[in-house]
Amino acid sequence: MQQLTKEHFQPVSVDLRQAEAIKRPSLSFWADVWRRLKMNKVAMASLIFIVALMVCAIVIPMVSSNDYFTTDLAGKNKKPSAEHWFGTDDLGRDMFVRIWYGARISLEVGLAAAFIDLIIGVIWGGIAGFYGGKVDELMMRFADILFAIPYLLVVILLMVVLSPGVGTIIIALTITGWIGMARIVRGQILQLKSQEFVLAARSLGADSGRLIFKHLIPNALGPIIVTLSLTVPSAIFAESFLSFIGLGVAAPVASWGTMSSEGLPAMKYYPWRLMFPAIFISVTILAFNLFGDGLRDAVDPRLRK
Repeated sequence: MQQLTKEHFQPVSVDLRQAEAIKRPSLSFWADVWRRLKMNKVAMASLIFIVALMVCAIVIPMVSSNDYFTTDLAGKNKKPSAEHWFGTDDLGRDMFVRIWYGARISLEVGLAAAFIDLIIGVIWGGIAGFYGGKVDELMMRFADILFAIPYLLVVILLMVVLSPGVGTIIIALTITGWIGMARIVRGQILQLKSQEFVLAARSLGADSGRLIFKHLIPNALGPIIVTLSLTVPSAIFAESFLSFIGLGVAAPVASWGTMSSEGLPAMKYYPWRLMFPAIFISVTILAFNLFGDGLRDAVDPRLRK
């Protein structure tokens, strides 16, 4: 074996400045959430479907050669064909256009109800969690009382007082729909308000409103956004269910629920009248739920790699 001597060894130069060098650019919290969300193929496919659904709901009824309201009794209950992709209903109206017009109603109700739940729930839960004590007890017991009222009973009462329509459904869904959001926000505020950054902001003279809406709520945005994304499919299903049982939008306005209700008696002979709206309800709710699950995983710091 060759004898090792000092000439075989070379000193390694050490640059202490390289120890502090940043090998890759730092990412903000939301940039890291987007990076992890893109790695979830199921969530991204769901997001693409949701965006495509919204675009088609806006564009297709505007550019289609078939009218949404036009009836043609001579062409009623036609099978799906090149002329009518999803067939026609019992009044000869094109099912393809009605499906996309119904998507407008369902998405409008889902997004509007979720947005109103977000506003009320964040304010209510933020105040209850921040002040605690008797304020928290009073506010959350009031929320529990509202939560105990079946929303179907609320809808029936509103239908008696107000005229049936999209606005009535949104009001009915948001009367008790914000309670889940309020509970999530309250729990997050109770965890965050004892941390050091809140004490530092209070020491610098921040008042209660600024502490809640400038410091605590922004740090709880992850669970809030996840809850928001899961509220939309619940509202879409509730609207479809109410329209299916006759408590939703009135004819001739169509939603997926009313189209399913109209197609149910004809399911044996004209199955496409029930099949297409049912498929769109199921796939849309599934897409929102899958996207919400992926978003929940992306904002969870325990799953960060």
